[in-house]
Amino acid sequence: MAISPGSLPPDGPPGPRQARSMHTSSLLRFAEKGNFSQMRAFAGDVLYTEGMPGTHMYVIKEGEVDIYMVREEKRVVVETLSRGQCFGLTPHLPKGRRINNAAARTYCELYLVDNQSVEPHVQATPELARSVLHTLSDRLSAAHELIATRVNYQPDILIYAQLLYLLGIADVGKQAVVKAEAAGKQALASPLLQDVVMNARIMFAHSDKHIRTCLAKLLNLHLIRIEDEKGTGKRVLFSPRDIVSQARKVTDSTANDADKLSYEYISVDEFAAMVDVERPVLLRKLAGGDFSDDVFTFRKTEIMRLLDEKGRRFFAERKIKTPDEFTDILDIEFADQKTVFAVVSKVDTFQLAKLLSSISEEAVKQKIVASLSRSKREEIESDLKDMKPADPIEVQQIGGAIIKAVKELMTKGA
Repeated sequence: MAISPGSLPPDGPPGPRQARSMHTSSLLRFAEKGNFSQMRAFAGDVLYTEGMPGTHMYVIKEGEVDIYMVREEKRVVVETLSRGQCFGLTPHLPKGRRINNAAARTYCELYLVDNQSVEPHVQATPELARSVLHTLSDRLSAAHELIATRVNYQPDILIYAQLLYLLGIADVGKQAVVKAEAAGKQALASPLLQDVVMNARIMFAHSDKHIRTCLAKLLNLHLIRIEDEKGTGKRVLFSPRDIVSQARKVTDSTANDADKLSYEYISVDEFAAMVDVERPVLLRKLAGGDFSDDVFTFRKTEIMRLLDEKGRRFFAERKIKTPDEFTDILDIEFADQKTVFAVVSKVDTFQLAKLLSSISEEAVKQKIVASLSRSKREEIESDLKDMKPADPIEVQQIGGAIIKAVKELMTKGA
């Protein structure tokens, strides 16, 4: 059917931005009118994970949400959504299992629209529109999977330097590079620019625009030169011997392509191995507030599982330890009073005052104080009145010596 010019709006058909704005406004109006429940999420909060039942979709009232997938133990952000957009709806899957993961990128306010409210509206649309919706949903899922499995975890600068190295060796020959190096000279490769682009397309499946951007980065870093030779076309000039090592230095010293990966979590044990610190020390520093909150992230699904299985008291009560497990002065809480008395009675009162001034756990302080004679308690109270902040290293050494002695005495007694 032909459409007459008069049937279009005066300014012509809506452009992509206008169309998106219209769709997001419609979604927000639908969510607002439906009196659906709302929730807040803070940056880093995981909203759902792959495989969970999908009982509702989300509409973003405020903020941004990352849709990500975990492949090869890497978390890859495949899409970032903002105000007015929806996610969590998979009409092409009959059982509605989550096929990706979602986490708040910033502080968010979200509408939770249950599937029972969405389904009648979907069913009321013409069959053609439903088929298109299912097809687009299926294609989007396939695209997300492709992105997650094909993402290259190395910075673009480095992988393009490696590509140029291979092309450079093919251009000048490995022997020529070695001979030039032995003579104190630099062998320059000069493959055609169009060959570099063609190989990047084949090997990385990058678009021409992305390829040009990556080569421009190498050019700005003076790792390559591009010269136009009349009759043969543009060529890329560089030193095959140095280009990879130079690119690696650049990527090691800068945060290139930091947005490729997000939400890449490591366990406490991996963290301890990375910084070469024992696990108990890291946990003590976390408990003491030495780390900023964003260093540690807790999995909401795991916390909810423990809450359901073991209740709130599990999180409030400390795990009872045996003497073999004592590692910190706080573990003195689990020692018997007789052993504590035998150990602390030999410790200088001024050292005990320093230790007590740094302990915030009341139960541990009471355990130590209750093991002292009246005269020693009075001495410590007098020292605490005029005491300046104690050296944390010295306090740690005092506490370590006491708990070590308690551990040895209880182990022998057992």
